[in-house]
Formats: sequence, structure tokens, C-alpha cells
Amino acid sequence: MHRTPVRQASPESYRHLVALDRRLRDSLGPVLHDLVNLRASQLNGCAYCVDLHSAHLEQQGLPARTVHGVAAWQESPLFDEEQRVALAFTEILTGGVGAVPDDLWETAGRLLGDERRADLLLAVGTINTWNIAGITTQLRPTA
Repeated sequence: MHRTPVRQASPESYRHLVALDRRLRDSLGPVLHDLVNLRASQLNGCAYCVDLHSAHLEQQGLPARTVHGVAAWQESPLFDEEQRVALAFTEILTGGVGAVPDDLWETAGRLLGDERRADLLLAVGTINTWNIAGITTQLRPTA
């Protein structure tokens, strides 16, 4: 059964989601934004988005071992403090709404500031929306 992708079924909504995603990428920076997107996509099992964001990170010059290390970021020495905070937020808020602990909230505020911390929350929500759309409409990476 063919499922119409969101891009075709609702181009206006798609355009607004793309614009929000671009704004969040500008705020967080492309590497941090794609790390968040990759980790949420791994957790959600969205093959299309895992492929897309892995490729984006490699195009930005992130070493392959760092890209692969996202799956085990908590045990890896390859991620800085800011990246660790973003990945922790991503895990808490993906796959259901979780409460961000006060210490993580405070650390994120210290490292990112109020605006970027808010944008991180929105970025996690946005990639989860993209994952829902990709999985539900059965998007697949090209071979």
C-alpha cells in the first residue's frame, strides 16, 4: 500500500515544519542539531532519518566513529558537555514525555542559555514529529 508523504499531502504544513527546523538548526548549530536528530531517530527506529542525519554529520566533518558512537554516547569519550546535555534531553523526551530532572535543566541553562535550551526542547519535539511522519508514511532511505 502506498502512503502519501506529508510533503505531498500537506505542503503548507510541511513548509512550516521545515522553517521551524531551520530556525532550530541555526540556534543550536548544525552538529548539535543533527546529533539530537540522529539520537531521537535511533530511539524511534526511523531508518530514513537515521540515514539522513548520519550523512549530514559526516558531511559536516564529524568522524564516522563519532557518528556511530551516538548510539552509546553515555559510555563514549567522544562527546563534549554540551553534546551530552543535548543527548540526555533527547533521550528523556523521546518515546514519551519525560520530566527533565532539575540538575539537567540547570546544566543545560548554564551551557546553552535560556533560548538555546528552549530551542533544544523544540528540536527534540520537531524530530519526533519528523520520525512519526517518516515511519507512518513508510519513508525509506535510498539504497
